Formats: sequence, C-alpha cells, structure tokens
Amino acid sequence: MAVELEEVSRNEWDGYLKEAPYVTPFHTRDWLESLETVYRAPWMPLGIFRDGDLIGLFPCFSVRKAFLKLFVSPLTGWATPYLGPLCPQDALAEVIRAFLDLGKGADYVEVLSPPRVKFLPEAIERHTYILSLDKSVDELWKGLKRECRNRVRKAQKSGVEVEEVTSPEFFEDYIRMAYDVYAKAKRLPPIPTSLFFLLWERFRPKGAMQVLAAKYKGEPVAAAVFLMYRDTVYFWDGVSYRWAYPLAPNNLLHWCIIKWAAQEGFRRYDMLGANIPGIGRFKSTFGPKLVSYPYLFRPLTLQGKLGRAFYKKIAPVVRCLKYWLKGR
Repeated sequence: MAVELEEVSRNEWDGYLKEAPYVTPFHTRDWLESLETVYRAPWMPLGIFRDGDLIGLFPCFSVRKAFLKLFVSPLTGWATPYLGPLCPQDALAEVIRAFLDLGKGADYVEVLSPPRVKFLPEAIERHTYILSLDKSVDELWKGLKRECRNRVRKAQKSGVEVEEVTSPEFFEDYIRMAYDVYAKAKRLPPIPTSLFFLLWERFRPKGAMQVLAAKYKGEPVAAAVFLMYRDTVYFWDGVSYRWAYPLAPNNLLHWCIIKWAAQEGFRRYDMLGANIPGIGRFKSTFGPKLVSYPYLFRPLTLQGKLGRAFYKKIAPVVRCLKYWLKGR
C-alpha cells in the first residue's frame, strides 16, 4: 500500500518524536509553533502512514509570498537549519512523492533535511560541521587547530570572561550586537527579535536552550545561542561587536560550550552550517568533521520558477534597501 500523509494531533506530536529517527530541536512542537507565530504561516503536523500504521512524521508549512503559494519544510530564511520528513530511509522517496502530490496547487516546494538522511537524486548537497564529543576535554583541546587554541588563550589573557545569560532582557544587548555584525554587509539582522523571546519562553525552562555571553571589562562583546536535544548541542546563532574581533571572544565562547557539553555527556556538537566560506573556515578550526545533508527544492509552476529566479536577484537589493530605510 502506498504511503499517505495525514494530519495528526499537535498534542501528541512530541510523543511521536520519541520513536522517530534523526530528530532535531527544529522538529519539536515548541519550535514549529514558534515559527508559526513569528512568520504567520500555519504548521501542518503530518503523519506518515503505511497500511494504516504511523511510520514517521513530516512537519510542513503552507505559505503565501506575494503571488506565490509555497509548500515548505522549512522555508529558506526562517533560521531553521533542518526540518523535513522523519521516516525509515527506504520510505523516503515514496514520502517525497506523497509530499509533492499533497502540494499540488503550490508554485514551489522546498525541503531541508538533517544529516544522516539519505540523498534523493534531485537533492542538492549542503554541509555542516559536527564535532564528536566522545573524548576527554584534554583530547578536545588538542583537537583544536593551533590558531584556535592561540585565540582562546588570547581571549582569556585579554580578560574576556564567559557567563551564562539568565534573563531574556539580555536580548536587547544581543540585538545591538546583531545590528553591528550585519551592518558590515549593509543589511538588517535576519532573525526576528520576537523569535528569540519565544524560544527563551519555550526552550529554556526545559533545559533545551543556553545563551552564553562573552564580556570584556564587564560589558558584553559577543554572545551565542545554543540548543540541546537528545545527545547533541546545536550552535544556532551568534553575534559580536566588530571592534572586539581582536579579543577573540567567539573562540572562547565555542570552546566553553564544547567543554561544557562534553562534561555533561553530550556526544555531538553541530555547528549548523559550513556553506559560507569565512564562517566555515572559523568553524573548521575547532576540529569538526565536514558532514553533508540534503536540500531539495522544486518549482512546480512557471510562476514558481520565475519567482525563485526573481527572488535570488532581488533579495540582496531588498535587504540593502531595508537597511538604509532603517537609517542604520
């Protein structure tokens, strides 16, 4: 019998996740409902059924963008590195076909799956860096490249100190640093401020979110947001003042979370992305492995094809225009 996609109860979603493979924090109800609130796009909690049995889950969103109807899991730009179907590998091709059938009437579909999910022929290869934490802290330290160890030492000798953030009020400082970071590219920070506060409310009480701040002379100069799920810590976002780069606060932040995660028994540190050359090079100095994951997109109509091409050309212009209109 063919695979079928049908909505399941939101209230039971996280319970179903306990049995699913390749789950990330981005598949949880907390994350999906946060996206739904911030981006005003309805979340569809789809179950994957075969012969009446639930064999997996597929969180999807139906989105309207101008004249386009999108069917996505997730949409690029939503600060959601992974999503897509959670199902046995041998069912994946059939699940994607069912997804495309369900998306008939849409102009464009997009799926971004986590590592270890097999590639379908039409998928594009993307990369992330994942560090194995199944080592002693001393071994992890020796695994850092020399330049990284030197920069961690430099931060410490310069008086940079890392502490855990305990109040969401800190996000006011965080956003100021974000504006400074993205000013170099003449663009506004891509993550809506409201998403930080929503995630704090939903993830931190469960011990699934940690925010670290690097301070110099008592003032924050860098910060990072980490998510924890199952045996993995994820580096979701980070910011810093550009003038503070010589102090190497970001190296110290990452070393602190690596050391903490290893001591707490986590097995992996996913640095979430290796696709931007400069940032990828920075992440590579911590000794991780380059890991691939699949990205699938498909325009289903001429409108969808033209819309994607137009977006790729116009998006940088729009970002720059928004930046200047904000008076930054």
